[in-house]
Amino acid sequence: MLCHKHDFMDIQKKIFDIIREQLSHNYLLVDVVGDILGIGSDSSYRRIRGEKKLTVTEVVKLCTYFNISIDFAMGNTMNNLLFKYNSLDMNNMNNYQEYIKQLTETISDLSNAKSKEMYFTAEDIPIFHFLPYRELMLFRVYIWFIAVSSGNTIDFKQFLDQIKNKNTLFDNYDKMLKGYNMISSTEIWTKGSIDPLLRLIDFYYDMGLFGSKEMATMLCSQLLSLIKNVHIWTENGKKNDASSYRLFLSPVNSDNCFMLLKKNGITTSVTIRLYTINSIITTNQTFCEKTDQWINNIISKSTLLSGTSARERNMFFKDAESKILNLVNKIKNPIPQSNEISHF
Repeated sequence: MLCHKHDFMDIQKKIFDIIREQLSHNYLLVDVVGDILGIGSDSSYRRIRGEKKLTVTEVVKLCTYFNISIDFAMGNTMNNLLFKYNSLDMNNMNNYQEYIKQLTETISDLSNAKSKEMYFTAEDIPIFHFLPYRELMLFRVYIWFIAVSSGNTIDFKQFLDQIKNKNTLFDNYDKMLKGYNMISSTEIWTKGSIDPLLRLIDFYYDMGLFGSKEMATMLCSQLLSLIKNVHIWTENGKKNDASSYRLFLSPVNSDNCFMLLKKNGITTSVTIRLYTINSIITTNQTFCEKTDQWINNIISKSTLLSGTSARERNMFFKDAESKILNLVNKIKNPIPQSNEISHF
């Protein structure tokens, strides 16, 4: 051990204190610790009271299960951070299925907490809004597949047809959406949050990778429905399941997508999106706290569209809907040899 006994017992106490904060009132700490470590109640009590030291393996098990940063528990103030990263080889869709399964478990676990919050800085539309729209959700996956695939390019319909175990994937989409709808959410968008997806639909249509106008316009129709639903949530200040929903409009781009999760008042993790789908995640408490401060600073400089800000809210969503309808019109009524520049 690198710690003296007294130092380590302080760390052990800190770990159990964090677990107590996270634990639902329906569960007893001694029972949960026993189940995770595979030990009896007496052994659990001795560890919780500090009469017996946790082994390194036991520390890892508890910290992994409860998403506790070992760095934070040990009081590590060095500049090095630990991030979790799952590489996504999109030549094997099983990797994507596993990624979605893990994300679903994270969101479902948070939704079961007594107090749960999610903060999202949106360089583009957050993933959770896509979940009810199968084709639109899978178009995001297709974009990533095309970007990293080394084989022959296939069109979007061929990509959809070759996905196996769709029912399992869609079940996880539904579970994730159910969990998300139960979590109080604060999202920070910009006027351009919708633009990256519109540009990609436009680009792949021009490349002939949809196979038909109908496929491209269906994606636009689903996106329009998505935006209308976010508009309703924003106006009401709550989601369908009555959990609170706040949408802020930032005057500047965040340049990346950050997702910060809070469970029973404690920031448990920060996820930073990489590329189109993949991400890295850390539970380092110092980093989480600094990210929380940064997000609150952005919020203080942004416009709250939820609630009473009717004029700003209506202008924002009218602009977003107009961009979508302009693209639909371009697809349905192409102008031959036009040199016009799209405004999205």
